[in-house]
Amino acid sequence: MSFNPNELILEKIRAVEEYDPATNELVGRYTQIESPSLKTAATGTAVTDAMGAEITTFYNAQTGTFDFTNSLFSLDLAASQFGTEKEISADMKRPVSETVKVDGSHQAVLKYIPVGPEGAEITTVKVINYDNTFGKTYRISAAGADGAPADNESFVLDAENKTLTFPSDVTGRVFVKYDAVTGNTVKITKSSDSIPKVRSLLVHALFHDPCDTNMVYAGVISIPRAQIDPSAVELTLTSEGKHAASYKLQKSYCDENAKLFDIIVSDYSVA
Repeated sequence: MSFNPNELILEKIRAVEEYDPATNELVGRYTQIESPSLKTAATGTAVTDAMGAEITTFYNAQTGTFDFTNSLFSLDLAASQFGTEKEISADMKRPVSETVKVDGSHQAVLKYIPVGPEGAEITTVKVINYDNTFGKTYRISAAGADGAPADNESFVLDAENKTLTFPSDVTGRVFVKYDAVTGNTVKITKSSDSIPKVRSLLVHALFHDPCDTNMVYAGVISIPRAQIDPSAVELTLTSEGKHAASYKLQKSYCDENAKLFDIIVSDYSVA
């Protein structure tokens, strides 16, 4: 008997994959899919008679959307929404904020080597008072003959050794902000003029035969052209937050009969 399914049980969407349509290179893969939804729409033009009674309606300008929520925050998905690419480097600098204890030698040792203009890698440091408020601000200066700060308003920085030296009356803790190279680092940037690129999507699904639920079939929704919607991106910055995305399905403008998507189910059982 030929494989000709009609009603199937959709178990779940296993993954959503983004590809560069020009090179077919994978640029993003999302595997924690919640609330996936595939919708289509069309513009209807009603044809009426002289009395205004509707004779028929012609539908054109067909469009589609594909929405889902990823259970986990995805840097690849955010990069796609921001219209940018993920940067990966072991030499990338990033901002660091530290609260550091001043020792008996009136010195504070940083976690990382600060980077920046030589001799001014860190320009100011604030003392933290006993009640956690900010106190006096100290500014960088050249060291005196004895290696101490030039005056009671400044500090000396030995960037290579990650050491700050303060006047003798500074005790407790200080707050330090600086730039440093901290190891393997990933960065995505949202620019005001960036536009998400058109991608192709593969939406992988698992189906069950309703007459034999032990039979599990592999399916895929193939979307040749989709552009992620950047108009209302919201990143919920909590541990319970989800990462939602919405794609607008597009046909090639120069192809009159271009498809929006294919739904493909194979008789190959993955059970």
